[in-house]
Amino acid sequence: MIDCDFILFGASGDLAMRKIFPSLFQIYSSNFLTPSVRIIASARSKLSEIEFKEVLNVKAKIHIKNINEQKWQEFLKKISYISIELNKYEDFLALKQSSRKNANVVIYFSISPEFFIKACKNLALIGFNNQRVKIVLEKPLGMDLHSCKAINTEIAKYYKEKQIYRIDHYLGKESVQNILYLRKYNGLLQNIWNNKHIAYVEISVFETLGVENRGEFYDKTGALRDMLQNHMIQILSLLTLKMPSKLNSTSLRRAKCKLLKELKPFSKQDIKENVIRAQYTQNGKFKGYLDEAHIQPNSKTESYVALKAFIDNKTWQGVPFYLRTGKRMKEQFVQIVLHFKGQENTNKLVINLQPHNFIALNLRLKKEGIATYKEENLFIQNNYGEGRVTQPYESLIKDAINGNLSSFNHQEELESSWLWLDNIIKAFAANELPLYHYAAGSFGPKEAEKLIQKDGNTWLNP
Repeated sequence: MIDCDFILFGASGDLAMRKIFPSLFQIYSSNFLTPSVRIIASARSKLSEIEFKEVLNVKAKIHIKNINEQKWQEFLKKISYISIELNKYEDFLALKQSSRKNANVVIYFSISPEFFIKACKNLALIGFNNQRVKIVLEKPLGMDLHSCKAINTEIAKYYKEKQIYRIDHYLGKESVQNILYLRKYNGLLQNIWNNKHIAYVEISVFETLGVENRGEFYDKTGALRDMLQNHMIQILSLLTLKMPSKLNSTSLRRAKCKLLKELKPFSKQDIKENVIRAQYTQNGKFKGYLDEAHIQPNSKTESYVALKAFIDNKTWQGVPFYLRTGKRMKEQFVQIVLHFKGQENTNKLVINLQPHNFIALNLRLKKEGIATYKEENLFIQNNYGEGRVTQPYESLIKDAINGNLSSFNHQEELESSWLWLDNIIKAFAANELPLYHYAAGSFGPKEAEKLIQKDGNTWLNP
């Protein structure tokens, strides 16, 4: 069991209510934390402690399945609430009074990145940057390479790299973490996981949801920043990094940083030929992107992006990686497909991460009584046991409390991913690429089909 003071900035926000407090409750219920643990909730809202706990009962409790009411009441007793303006040093003095002297402290920043630096400065002024303190930073950490570097540089004035946990909830998913185990502990795959045997690779992240109530945020962000820069690059790096001898935080971070630096940069010509951006349009019951709430009337923000990428190293030289992500798609799924070389690139390894976690190996076999073939899948479903599945935020918060950095982004890693996409971001901002369209509820624009078909390849849809 581990003892700590867990401080949450942005405690009244949507993420805190939907994910963080339910995760903290599950962690507490599993006896991972000592009975003396303290959870200090903080937000700008002027609420009493009783009022805040009433909010938790209404907004957070509903996200916990099969809740144990007695445990929930115990959990609520561990929570205190302080109203803090992050720009006011005086408010941080009250925070210091609420925390135990010499306790290990985990501070979770579920706030806009624009407040990170000021909050870190005030925390340092009250001594909350010593070796007992760890900070967890929510994405997005900047909007481009320049802003990411600026935030990292300022935070480094107050905290060492080993104290900083930059969170990406995809890295807390069991199915994503399983990519490494699939590669490392299966010799059959190790021997064919390279350009000698793999023709091309697809990574798809599709959502059936549209912008919903995130219009103001999304219109400033777009699919490239919201999905590809973080979640999809993480999947790509786990899929292609040079497998270290040990799966610890130091070796994994080093391997990911090395791989990200080997991603081939995009020239202007590459962007023109190998990058597609698009917006969804009205279709039946679905609104078009421009009709969504809080979207600028003439917005050019992409709700869909597809690109072809290459890795400049001996293992992956010449293998095209096709990445695509979009909102308001026909199906919701997260999927990796490795197409193996051979007659018509028939054999495929499909790693489905959402909504179902399974691995399928596509093989051709003879049809019974007929001198022709049929395609069959060797199918493996991984349910991770029969009980409740650990949720990504729960897993990552436990790792942060435990001091395990394996599933968090290193500064160098994050900046490398922004650097790789920086020319595309600038091209989008300058409208140097056409903005294509696709019907809401479809599989995306026809231009994305052409992107892969011009190489003689095809996307694999569910």
